[in-house]
Amino acid sequence: MVCLIKKYKNRRLYDTSSSQYVTIEQLQNYVLEGKEFRVEDSESGKDLTNEVLLQILVEAQSAKGQFLSTEMLRQLILFANHPMQKSVQQTLEGMFLSLSNAMENNPIVQNYQKATQQWQEHTQEMLKQWQNMFKS
Repeated sequence: MVCLIKKYKNRRLYDTSSSQYVTIEQLQNYVLEGKEFRVEDSESGKDLTNEVLLQILVEAQSAKGQFLSTEMLRQLILFANHPMQKSVQQTLEGMFLSLSNAMENNPIVQNYQKATQQWQEHTQEMLKQWQNMFKS
């Protein structure tokens, strides 16, 4: 079940399933726990989920050190404005799913080296595909 979070003009977030206000940190915990949620503007009903997830990422990035390097952020901005944006988005989603599955299927991240190697191989293959796509 997807939990509905209402965002009010005063920037407060209200979890309608638990009938209480929540913080960005609590929503980050929802993500870590695998609890799905949707964030809507309290007045218009506009979906604000992506904006809130980006806010969580930005706060985590500044609080816990840089997860995304400056170059990665620049590349994301370039890809977001590229004509092949949809293809890049699908590729990135596939890469993250692949990494998530590799980690999930390994006890104790079952074999960190194996998961890392699989991820690197998959990433290299996807980068080769991108290079071929952008050469055309």
